[in-house]
Amino acid sequence: MKKIKFIAYITAAMFVLTSCAGVVEVKAPGITGGKIEAKAEKKKFKPVLFEDFEAGTAVGSYSYANTGGNASAEKFVATMDEKHGGNYSAFSSFDTGADGAWGVGIGTQSAYGGGYIDAKERDTLSVWVKAPAGMPFYFFCNEAQDNGGDGEFWNSPNQTGTGKWDLFEISMDDFYKNIYSGNQEGNNAVDMTAMGTVGLQFAGSVGKGTVYIDDVYFK
Repeated sequence: MKKIKFIAYITAAMFVLTSCAGVVEVKAPGITGGKIEAKAEKKKFKPVLFEDFEAGTAVGSYSYANTGGNASAEKFVATMDEKHGGNYSAFSSFDTGADGAWGVGIGTQSAYGGGYIDAKERDTLSVWVKAPAGMPFYFFCNEAQDNGGDGEFWNSPNQTGTGKWDLFEISMDDFYKNIYSGNQEGNNAVDMTAMGTVGLQFAGSVGKGTVYIDDVYFK
């Protein structure tokens, strides 16, 4: 008799819940079809080293300047006097001149590749830089014409120096194509399999100083 009463009470309670508020469903979070849903995780890849200057040299370093505006820049040179990590970094002394249109640029190739670094599946430039405080600049990543690259040049959004070592990590999705230099007939896509040179360019008429660069990776 007690069992019958108990079942009756449960049945009545279920009827009240159903009639007053509709069917009440209780679901455990993250469970579908009796199985726990696994969150899709982005596959992680080991960072690819582009350059750390630990060979004691800056391979293929070059500079360019708006000489019409009296700007000048030295190529990157490896140094032990100031570095972020290891024994070496690279530096360049420059003067951005008097023409506000543009100033100077300094770039380097990698000592670890035969003209390019294959950074397939990576999507972020990671680099340590010590640039004069308040001075604007941007990074550039130029493709080689090899290993799937078609020689397009890519520029980052503007950055600002702080006078101390700073880590800059910029998504390659934020880079835009250089419409003045590099191959203008390419595929209009960043070919990460052929990273040929990395460097930075300073605006014009913003002063002079010394910039240091170290531990350049693609992540």
